[in-house]
Amino acid sequence: MSGNRFRDRFRQKDALAAQLLAVNLKRIRQNRGLTQDQLAADLDIEQSAISLIENARANPGLLLLDAMAKVLECHVRDLFEDADSKTVIRGGRSK
Repeated sequence: MSGNRFRDRFRQKDALAAQLLAVNLKRIRQNRGLTQDQLAADLDIEQSAISLIENARANPGLLLLDAMAKVLECHVRDLFEDADSKTVIRGGRSK
């Protein structure tokens, strides 16, 4: 798939929640010493899905978010924490 077709198909999400999830998932995964391949295997999904989420190009469903938190030994809310302001996204807004 050419680069332009990929970018058109998997546009980066501008939503704050998607951006926070991307940053936090990567940080927590790396802090646990896991590669994208290892996390994907533990979740029984493709590595490319982890990459898309970590690059804010895909949004996981609630069941996958819950499974990620369990594998990463954190709370789902930790995946949406704003490290700069130490806030959590609630109801589409940071508080």
